[in-house]
Amino acid sequence: MKKFTLLYLLLLLISYNTLAQKENKNNFGLGVFVGEGTGILANYSLNDKFKIEWNIAYHEIFYNYLYIKKYPDFRYRNYTDIYSSSILLSYRNNFFGINKLNYRFTIGGQIRLITDFSEGIPVSMPPNTIIIIEPTLKNKIDFGISPLIGVEYEINKKFSTFLDFGAYIEIIDTFLWTNFQFRTGLMYHINCKINK
Repeated sequence: MKKFTLLYLLLLLISYNTLAQKENKNNFGLGVFVGEGTGILANYSLNDKFKIEWNIAYHEIFYNYLYIKKYPDFRYRNYTDIYSSSILLSYRNNFFGINKLNYRFTIGGQIRLITDFSEGIPVSMPPNTIIIIEPTLKNKIDFGISPLIGVEYEINKKFSTFLDFGAYIEIIDTFLWTNFQFRTGLMYHINCKINK
């Protein structure tokens, strides 16, 4: 199901290529990325320095995501899948005056859906206690801030590649936590004619 969803959304985003018109600036981009989260993204240039990005991702394809260690005081904690979606504001500028190489600062909100989430009993149980674990499965939602710093290299006018490092900082749970994020990917830039 998750592979079908990612494929469907990728095809949907690529279909935006029909918006392409002749103009001097690339103001719309589509991309794919792999890393702590693996998914697709779309961004829109507000001006030469700032962009807004929206992405969706599936976690744990290439990265061992140790969510079950979030609460070490529990003996049993499990989940099925983790999905996320982010809205980010990105600032970019030339790196030491090199036209094709840019540095990037990105920050925004990220929401994560943990499916079939369950947790068990605390470690500090009385000795010789027999407990039958009947976990209740639920979908858990986490919300956090995602700051990233990285570089982007423009291969040509249509394609660029990027590498970002940062963190996911949870802000709504009782036990706040942070995990390392990284991603690398490829962007396709589209010249979109804007009706004024």
